Amino acid sequence: MKDFTESQAWKKAMDLNEAIDIALAENRNWGFKDQLFRAGLSICNNIAEGFEMPTNAHQLRYLWIAKGSCNEVCSMLLLAQRRGYFPKEHLNHMLALQDEVGRLLKTYIKNKSTGWRKLPGGIALLGLWINLSTPHLLR
Repeated sequence: MKDFTESQAWKKAMDLNEAIDIALAENRNWGFKDQLFRAGLSICNNIAEGFEMPTNAHQLRYLWIAKGSCNEVCSMLLLAQRRGYFPKEHLNHMLALQDEVGRLLKTYIKNKSTGWRKLPGGIALLGLWINLSTPHLLR
């Protein structure tokens, strides 16, 4: 990807923001409206902000923040469902978009994460380290 606008998660998060904005047009609960809109916007903005960060660790930080905001949107949509704030078809559409964005973010996070499993021969090195560091009596 040459920029964040090519990210599927960013595109879907923008679709989610548009759906939220449309659904909130008639809502009079200003606190709820503001919080849901800002949480949705936070997903897009954190994906964009993290895109050109210099290290995987920096990028992961922003992806995790976006994932947290995605969970916040889900929580608020579930509250909206209980309160009957939105028509069922609008709510189902937003929940489906939120779920898709969350899954994409999980995939991005998994792919950016580093660890033993990503190193060539990393599992073998881990096994060797455990073998050498475990006292002989415990083997």
